Amino acid sequence: MLEFSRLGKDVVFLNDYIKQSTISFCDISVGIRYMWGDEFVVDYCIFNDTLIMKESSPDYKNAFYYPMGKDVEGALCEIENYCVKNNLPLTFCCLDNLTASQLANRYHKVSIKNDRDWSDYIYDAEKFRTYSGKKFSGQRNHVNKFKKLYPNYNFKVIEQSDFVRIKEFLDEFENKTEFLRWTEAIEQKKVYDFVLNMFNLNQVGGLLEVDGKVVAFSVGEVVNKTLIVHVEKALRKYEGVYPTMAQEFAKAFAVGGVKLINREEDCGDIGLRISKLQYQPIEVKEKNFLTAHTLFDKISTPVLIQTERLTITQIFESDKEDYCRLYLDDQLNKLWGYDYKEDLNGEEPTPDYFFAFQNSLKEKKEEFSFAVKLCGKMIGELVLHNFDFFGGVEMGFRFFKQFHGKGFAIESATALKNYVIDTLGAKKLKSRCFKENIPSANLINRLGLTKSHEDQTHYYFELKL
Repeated sequence: MLEFSRLGKDVVFLNDYIKQSTISFCDISVGIRYMWGDEFVVDYCIFNDTLIMKESSPDYKNAFYYPMGKDVEGALCEIENYCVKNNLPLTFCCLDNLTASQLANRYHKVSIKNDRDWSDYIYDAEKFRTYSGKKFSGQRNHVNKFKKLYPNYNFKVIEQSDFVRIKEFLDEFENKTEFLRWTEAIEQKKVYDFVLNMFNLNQVGGLLEVDGKVVAFSVGEVVNKTLIVHVEKALRKYEGVYPTMAQEFAKAFAVGGVKLINREEDCGDIGLRISKLQYQPIEVKEKNFLTAHTLFDKISTPVLIQTERLTITQIFESDKEDYCRLYLDDQLNKLWGYDYKEDLNGEEPTPDYFFAFQNSLKEKKEEFSFAVKLCGKMIGELVLHNFDFFGGVEMGFRFFKQFHGKGFAIESATALKNYVIDTLGAKKLKSRCFKENIPSANLINRLGLTKSHEDQTHYYFELKL
């Protein structure tokens, strides 16, 4: 079982794994993880030299990044097992289109979504360094105007001795800026701490000065031939300062094999979106969320399955008295594999308790119980549980003793099997029983399942479809 730790400010070790990633987003960088760790909380673990991260934010919980390292396949299996055992949805975040497509082929059924506001803007580094071509005439004009108005300008690589002047710049920037986006306001509070730690975080930075005064600065990092611009701020009263800062930063750091520049998201700000588009991105790169669904999501209520003698439904409140009796049958519980006393926590084993318990399992998409009825009276239970992300599900059954040996179990279980295959579209049906429960083993075999393996207590069966 994976054991996660909270990612704090010590994030530089991530570089060893990030450089092995084929997915290129600003989120997969040391700078973003450091700056935005309070808003986008990451828990991580290392499995077989492979980084597994899951992220939670105000909008989503426990979304996994695609594993980074030498054993991606093994890490994916561990993530899947973790979600099954902890009854979590299997959701991946920050996937490019190719990886999302590959994962979609891996699972039985998925849903994929993305939000345009969080797409990364990707640019050709060479064109950014030169602003060459007709499409960049606006940027060239702004740069030329800046150079004409401020002939004493200077670009320099940030050194530690510049931190005091950058703080003075940030104070002035904050006083003269109305922050319209929540991300911009939060970033403003974080950025100086980020600058103070930029060298420890392997960041690069540059500033523009006019007559010795800082009028703009940028900080970013190079990740796998991409320069990611994490911070870019300028005093707008200096005309042309933003395109000049952007070009100078690219000329200084989009070198040595760097092919692309990632200028991050627009966060839904229309003005920022227009600005980013004016720099002619070669791609507005979608960040996909993918959720793998189990067969549980295909169960449509109310369920009604009928056989020659029996009716199979979900368990209704009118069934709760019989359902309670089923749970309180100690002889049945010995072969069921679950003792209700483990979870009672001092509560009385009432019909309301057991009815609420099975509803809670249903709400968590952990288990779906069915009442098997003869002439409207509940005589047993069928259950679907242990849903996996590959179209597999496990089936169980138990009946009051007086209804054993009358063919009710095989009749109802066969009907449920057909429902699982024909209606839910199962790819694998599983079941198990205690080794001493020979009648159950025989029933499972009659359903067409064959023994796959065994342990000290159980036989395990499956039918691949």
